[in-house]
Amino acid sequence: MAKPIQCIVAVARNGVIGAAGRLPWHLPEDLAWFLDATRGGIMIEGPACYAELGKALEGRGTVVVSRDPAKTFAGAERAADLTEAVRVAQAMPWSGPVWITGGERIYAEGLPLCSKLLITRIHRDYEGDRRFPADWQSHFARRTWSKDGEHEGVKYTFEVWER
Repeated sequence: MAKPIQCIVAVARNGVIGAAGRLPWHLPEDLAWFLDATRGGIMIEGPACYAELGKALEGRGTVVVSRDPAKTFAGAERAADLTEAVRVAQAMPWSGPVWITGGERIYAEGLPLCSKLLITRIHRDYEGDRRFPADWQSHFARRTWSKDGEHEGVKYTFEVWER
């Protein structure tokens, strides 16, 4: 049986998800939600996301999508494209879902495959050079929101959306 494909992301009000290869905010509760949600599953991410985390995270599988066949990623599998990444993830021994975890290109290509979206909606605009697909709400319906939070003046909401 195929593992479900899901997405997890934190998005600023203006759609920004990254700036110069990094998150433009630091929200400890969001990081904890990300770590808890993805534990036991398989993350599919781009090289910049892998670099920001600094390693493959323990307690989950990791597939990095990179077109450069010479690149290696310690603790992770490499795939040339998203189709190959999904195939590799589905074959990994982790029992949890396959998670689309960024960046911009991986979200754009992977979102159509996802049955569920866990999103941290950040209630502020940020400067950045990476964005989440603008039309995502036309493909999902909000099922629940878990809570509102605030850290150092930055307000946010955790939400779960499904197809």
